Amino acid sequence: MSVPDRPRDAASARLAAEAPLARGAVVASLSAVVFGFVLFLPQLLGLALAGLSLARREPGGRRPALLAVGISLLLTVVWGIVLGLLLKWWATSR
Repeated sequence: MSVPDRPRDAASARLAAEAPLARGAVVASLSAVVFGFVLFLPQLLGLALAGLSLARREPGGRRPALLAVGISLLLTVVWGIVLGLLLKWWATSR
């Protein structure tokens, strides 16, 4: 790490070092809130990163990984419901 990127205290350094996959999963899952109805990839990426984090048993990563799984699954279910309603509307409008 370069000097400007180095955390200033021990707590920040510990937080920056632990659970990078879990943090990435949360970021991907939260980006799915914005981009989830246009692209389906953020939900899948969030689930994949959370699964990797849980499999690797990252220190301090269990809670963020489970949060990412919950957000991703919730958005996937909402996405499926909206898609189903749109397909039903399209099928009955003809």
